[in-house]
Amino acid sequence: MTSLYRVYLLTFWLLVTNILAFGIGWPGKWQAHAPQSLVAIDALESGYPRGRGLRETGRPCGPLTRELLAQVARNNTVLITAIDRLAWKSFGPSYIENIAAANITYWLVAALDPETSLTLGELGVVNCFNAPKERLKYTGTGGGFGEDDMYHWGSHHWSQTTWNKVHVVRMVYELGFNIIHSDADVVWFRDPLPFFLSLLSGPAHIIISVDALSTHNSKGEVDVEYNSSPFTNINTGIYFIRQWPGGLAFFDEVWLPMQDKRIGHDQDGFNWVVRGGWFREGIDRSAFIPQDTSLRVFYAAFSNTTAVAFLPPSMFGNTYTYVNARLWEKLEHPLYAVHWVWGGSTMESKRQNMRDAMKFHDEPGYYTSPYLITFDLRLLQMPLDYNSWRGTEEMIRFHVTAANFQLQQAYYAFAAALILNRTLVIPRFLCYCSKNWYQTQQCRINEETVTVFPFVCSLSQLLRSKRLQQGFELKGNTEYSGHKVYIREYSFLENPKVPDAIKEHLGSQDMFKFLKKPSILSMAIPPLLMDETCCFTGADFFLGGGSLLAGFRRSETWRQYDEEIQKVVAYWCCRTPPDMESMNLTDKVQLVALPHSRYHNLPAIKGSCYLHQLGPINRTNGIIK
Repeated sequence: MTSLYRVYLLTFWLLVTNILAFGIGWPGKWQAHAPQSLVAIDALESGYPRGRGLRETGRPCGPLTRELLAQVARNNTVLITAIDRLAWKSFGPSYIENIAAANITYWLVAALDPETSLTLGELGVVNCFNAPKERLKYTGTGGGFGEDDMYHWGSHHWSQTTWNKVHVVRMVYELGFNIIHSDADVVWFRDPLPFFLSLLSGPAHIIISVDALSTHNSKGEVDVEYNSSPFTNINTGIYFIRQWPGGLAFFDEVWLPMQDKRIGHDQDGFNWVVRGGWFREGIDRSAFIPQDTSLRVFYAAFSNTTAVAFLPPSMFGNTYTYVNARLWEKLEHPLYAVHWVWGGSTMESKRQNMRDAMKFHDEPGYYTSPYLITFDLRLLQMPLDYNSWRGTEEMIRFHVTAANFQLQQAYYAFAAALILNRTLVIPRFLCYCSKNWYQTQQCRINEETVTVFPFVCSLSQLLRSKRLQQGFELKGNTEYSGHKVYIREYSFLENPKVPDAIKEHLGSQDMFKFLKKPSILSMAIPPLLMDETCCFTGADFFLGGGSLLAGFRRSETWRQYDEEIQKVVAYWCCRTPPDMESMNLTDKVQLVALPHSRYHNLPAIKGSCYLHQLGPINRTNGIIK
């Protein structure tokens, strides 16, 4: 009989020499966080040849000079990324590793503070320079107590650091080079230089990414966005600026003066001067849209000789176009880069999305965890015509039902991982509705039509990445004191950084026989959970002897587990205001991991609701959105 849930255990014993080399502690608790140290990176040993901006460790970065730029540039073009120590801590090692993997050689990192400069030197990064502080208006570091809390969207340090990037780009630009600018949280999948060079003879002076979730370009079409109009919000995460006579004036007289007007970060400033009244009401100028749409440009509101074009979000994507829509695949466009926006509100969400794509740099011990547990996932059957449904509320309710069904299986998997003190490999959860911070239409955002359901969820659509990255535990519990569950992404066992020996032992009987050694697991496994081969099966683990939770010896542990597991579960959002008004509903629906029999332990929530609390769909004025 096939059980509702099957749990497979994966274990592999590392040689003592490997344990010492990686600094792994016993009995198998490894940090799942971003790099703890600014100097800890394995980029030089990740299989990429030296010479792509890497050298033996040595002195910190030097000054910005024309000679340095000329040595690095290709076709008079350089890729520039400005990073301070807080951005480095989150994304720096991954950025350099992915640049190398994409075979990009013409890159430079501008170190915005001495710590970043020293770190780059210790790592042997030669493609770097120190940003001249005398030419920056902001020289704060965000240091001191609580520095990590200061680097978040909207903070003063974050906002002023974005302007530092513009100053750095201007310094390089004045030396006569075309510039590709990239934020540190961009992953480059392939070399974009041939694409940008093909556009040098066109009318566009600035080609920039947008906060759009769809493109007007046709299947197989490789060009700037067909509908480059000022109606679209611009994102300064990626842009290309070619040399043209009005370039310095655009920096000095148009864009950079906006920093002193205190209207926000560099992106707000760019949107202001380029889109004018299309960006914000009350701005007295508007961009000029030429009648000849084949040019694919418009002219900036405050610089009517500056032509602006857009990068298609299919080729220069974001989390939504990469995860939800898989836009480049459906349109057969080359994927050059993904900027990890539109995919969760925290740094941890961004990093987890990068891990899913196997594009985040973790320390070696992250990939060599010998004690893993994973589980098969059963899915609800999706209606055959689901992708053509028009009723958003009907789609929301199916998605939440399907999400809860999956989370209620994860409920048991987390319990198993907690009891056994194991690291849990998350399976591919499937989503049937997009999550956002504001309204959806037919479970898609901004009325895009490309997304096909289901798609593989990013973790933050169902679970709270920030909490899980800290490890799941029952604090103060004496039954499982010291047990903490870290997670690994669904692509973990496909990652080339994971040793083949770990992958090859998945499901083997040799692996399970090792668990019989009492010195390893006798304290962790209740007798109920062991069969004669010491292999955990669905029948033994979940259905035998009165269910899994016979493994929790105390009812208080069970109650505490219910409370803590629900804290790591996300909510779905958001309904449209007309739908909320029409049906008297909240914008959010809280997802649930607890089995139905445990619903009495669900906490009361404000500003949201549970699916089982909703009555039949009742549109009082007949609105269908």
